Amino acid sequence: MRRPPPEVVTFSVADLGAVTAQMAALVPRSGWLVLQPAFDAESAPAPRRTSGFFSSRGPYVPVASWVPGERTRQGVEYTAVGVQHGAGSAVVDLLGERGHPLPTGWEVIDDHPGRGLVVAVPPAAAHPDALGWLLDAADHLCPVQLTGEWRATVHRR
Repeated sequence: MRRPPPEVVTFSVADLGAVTAQMAALVPRSGWLVLQPAFDAESAPAPRRTSGFFSSRGPYVPVASWVPGERTRQGVEYTAVGVQHGAGSAVVDLLGERGHPLPTGWEVIDDHPGRGLVVAVPPAAAHPDALGWLLDAADHLCPVQLTGEWRATVHRR
């Protein structure tokens, strides 16, 4: 059985309604979101000389993800939120220093310069809260000015 093609939803940080509706429709293990911000292209640097394949750092402009229905080895369900970024290591500490700490009850799964930051969010967390934290984290990790406009690619299994 073939997966349906991804759906693209554009939204702004001022109006999360369209994307949170998609989040609500994605029951655990039925799909995921990939979130990409729009940014001021004039403030972006020249492309890196090495390809991402050879680099131990993530993308210059962060790419975020939201995946419901993940499970720990002990079978505890959580929603995974992640940010691939070029900000280096110890990003959780950096976010805390920038006034954007991890919410209480959320747990770091991975914090790696190449793979990015992955956080386990309790399933009971409200979609707008998880999405808001994720978008703000990407903004804090981005060295160029974001416009506030985003594109969510909705993947369904």
